[in-house]
This record gives sequence, C-alpha cells and structure tokens, in this order.
Amino acid sequence: MMYGYCRVSTKNQSLTRQVEALLDYGVKYENIYSDTYTGVQIRRKGLNELRELLNSGDILVIKEIDRLGRNRNQTIELIKELIAKDIDLIVLDTPYLKDFIIRELKKNEGFMEIMANTLLALILEVAEQERKKILVRTSEGKEKAKKRGVVFGRKVKLTKEIFLEKYRDVVDKKISPKEVQEIFSISKQSYYNYVKKYVG
Repeated sequence: MMYGYCRVSTKNQSLTRQVEALLDYGVKYENIYSDTYTGVQIRRKGLNELRELLNSGDILVIKEIDRLGRNRNQTIELIKELIAKDIDLIVLDTPYLKDFIIRELKKNEGFMEIMANTLLALILEVAEQERKKILVRTSEGKEKAKKRGVVFGRKVKLTKEIFLEKYRDVVDKKISPKEVQEIFSISKQSYYNYVKKYVG
C-alpha cells in the first residue's frame, strides 16, 4: 500500500502544493495524512496515525525530507524506524535519498553505511538551518512591515480619517502609494478610488 504524508509549519500555510505532488505521483487522496503544526516535535496526530497503519512492504511518499520534521536526530530515528519495518521511503524532491542513502542504511554494513549516515545527517542539518533562516526572515519581515504601518491580526477598518492621514504621508513623500496599499490590504485600483472619493 502506498501512503503520503505532508506538513506545514503554521495553520496559515497551505498543504495544496504538497498534496498535488503526492497525487501526481500516484498516492490516493484517502491515503494522504497531514499535520499543520511545527516540525520541531515529531509526535504529531497525522504522522502518528500513519505510523500505526504502515506495515512491511508499504511505501511512504513525502515531497521534501523536512516534511517529516526538521529536527535532525528525531528525523533520523524516524527514517531508521521505517527501514526497520521494511517500509520504503520516497522523497520526491530528493530521489537519491532512496537510491543511495536508504539503500545503504538497509544493508547495515561497513563504510558505505557510515557514508550514508553522514550524508543523511548533512541533508537534515541543511534543512534545520534553513528552518532557522526562515524564522529569522519572517520575524524581520514582520518588523519592517510594522514600521511601515502594516497591522497584523484584525484587519484595519479604512475610514476617511485614517486614509487621509496616510495619504498626507504619500504627499509628503514619507511613504509610497504601494505601501499604503499594503497597509490596508487594498488593490492599486482601490487606492485610487479612495483618492478620488476622499481627495477629489
């Protein structure tokens, strides 16, 4: 039996891209399990249900190796658990993972196993560092957006007074029309409609 697993780091992200990749590979929709929480902890509802279902000879398909979780040690343990149960792991974005690394780990012998373990650890280390970079970039992006006046959470009600306050900043060249559009989450056309309505 072939199963699929996908995960996103936050509830605001979409699983669509991963699900479509799994479906294109041939995984049936009803056999796809997912989680929408961070990969820092390996114990997740969808993954745990899947682990209970998987039997010897089954195939687990994921789009990217870090979908299992970006904590290197925990992910290695999970991969070895799959190997011990004779479950094939296919990583769509990293085909050589199965072709070399997992093949050599299954053999469990000598220098090639050591090399496979080293390469696997390196791949997961890169994924873990990328997760940290994404968190930093996201945090920095939010801080810059806040300085421009972007409000996260509840959408700002765009009143005449609020719009004119920001429009004066545009006139004074403190901010650009595009930044006003970002602040209020409005289109370029809507921005100029407000200008026509409130400024004339």
